[in-house]
Amino acid sequence: MAFSEVVGRERKHLNLLAFDIGGTTIKHGVVTAKGDILQKGSDVTPASMALLFELLQDIKRRYTADYTLSGAAFSTPGIPNQTTGFIDGGSAIPYLHEVPFKPKAQECMQLAVSFENDANCAALAEMWLGRAKKMKDIIMVVSGSGIGGAVIKDGTLHRGANGYGGEFGYMVMNKGGETFSGITSPVELAKRVSAAKRTNVDAVRVFELAENGDEVASREVDRHFYYLAVGLYNLQFAYDPEAILIGGAISERSDYIPRIYEKIDLLIKANSMANLRPNLCKCRFGNDANLIGAVAYFNQSFRPKPEIAG
Repeated sequence: MAFSEVVGRERKHLNLLAFDIGGTTIKHGVVTAKGDILQKGSDVTPASMALLFELLQDIKRRYTADYTLSGAAFSTPGIPNQTTGFIDGGSAIPYLHEVPFKPKAQECMQLAVSFENDANCAALAEMWLGRAKKMKDIIMVVSGSGIGGAVIKDGTLHRGANGYGGEFGYMVMNKGGETFSGITSPVELAKRVSAAKRTNVDAVRVFELAENGDEVASREVDRHFYYLAVGLYNLQFAYDPEAILIGGAISERSDYIPRIYEKIDLLIKANSMANLRPNLCKCRFGNDANLIGAVAYFNQSFRPKPEIAG
């Protein structure tokens, strides 16, 4: 029996092994085909592809002690190529782009495998069960190791002519050539403050320093929100979505969206020809969005094709 037939008949009984591969950690969990997370955990992202596949096998062994698994759903950085199985583009994990990931993962896991871009997964999760459940046109912006993005048009992922639909991180933001990702991602924010202070600090610590009046951190955090607001304001006018959803761990801060709105309101005031204010929403699922979205894409990938009458 084909796997798609199993999914079609017994979808409500399926447990899937979901992975969210990030630059610093790999989140994982057992998720039902209906989107319920039964168990989850995380591990440090390995330094090589060989070590990655060893870790994936180990994670599978941990979960199979308690669960029967019917497939593996991956959320990855870069641009998963559904034709070649490679992850195109670039990311904070260079080795991820060097081999055909999907067939290698299938061989490693001995399970049916799907893979999709991390920001696309977050958007799919929110469209399926989250804040955008009743919407058809949204933009997702995920602030993490870089800036990821996704466009949902008429309820469907918009990939674009070259597969770069939603790759907002590549947008050039100033005459110096800095990209949206390079100028606003929390990782780059932490790098700039660390360099200025000659000590290593992460993004969480940068915001703490800014709150305590540190001049360098305050300046860089203000710059972060300014360019984030510029990017989101321009995206609103480029696509005019019902909502722009903001994801990533840093977006969990209670003041995050209000700080963005402070800068957006300045842009609206300066632009006398239009006063459109983007509808910014925090993701419902937070750090779990990519796991749930990976399962949403798995469900779509293995959905039985309708029979054609002869």
